[in-house]
Amino acid sequence: MREQLVAWAGDCVVRGDVSLDEGRLSDHVNHVELLTFFGATLEALEDGHQVAVDELEVERYELHIIEVEGHRGDPSRRLRTVPERVWMQVGPFDVTGNLHRPPSAQPLASLAKWVRFVPMTDVEFRLRSSARAATRRDVVLVNRERITRTEALASIPVYAGEPEAADAAALAGTVALAGAAAAAEPAGVEGGG
Repeated sequence: MREQLVAWAGDCVVRGDVSLDEGRLSDHVNHVELLTFFGATLEALEDGHQVAVDELEVERYELHIIEVEGHRGDPSRRLRTVPERVWMQVGPFDVTGNLHRPPSAQPLASLAKWVRFVPMTDVEFRLRSSARAATRRDVVLVNRERITRTEALASIPVYAGEPEAADAAALAGTVALAGAAAAAEPAGVEGGG
């Protein structure tokens, strides 16, 4: 089944139809290395110039943010979580929204648990170097490999009495993520978590 998808890369917005499985969009993009857009339009972020192509293959890594419309997935697979308001630097974008983590997990633990694309809700993002208005979406997927900085905007407690086995591993993964993101950045680019 093909559905319209809007994805933001570092220099353009890609719009087009993508063949998706029956499951969640996040499962699909975390599984494939290439996304094929049919009837695609690329819009340059710098000057708004548009180019239309019949078919375009984009490596998953090149995408920073993917807008999610109507792909909420199977309700039976949802876990109890608490929202955590955060700001992130994702490539050339500033992103503010809610990450979701289990109540007993450490802050920002969801960055260590997801494969590549992290779901966020109640999101606003904008290109840092542009006067272009911010984009607001209910749900987006953020490419974890493109996150260079994070900041929790509110303190959400870790609730006692919940299973805590994954907490140490999640915190260690968050620290490792920050180190990996810093190592992956070209010289002269600030990284960290």
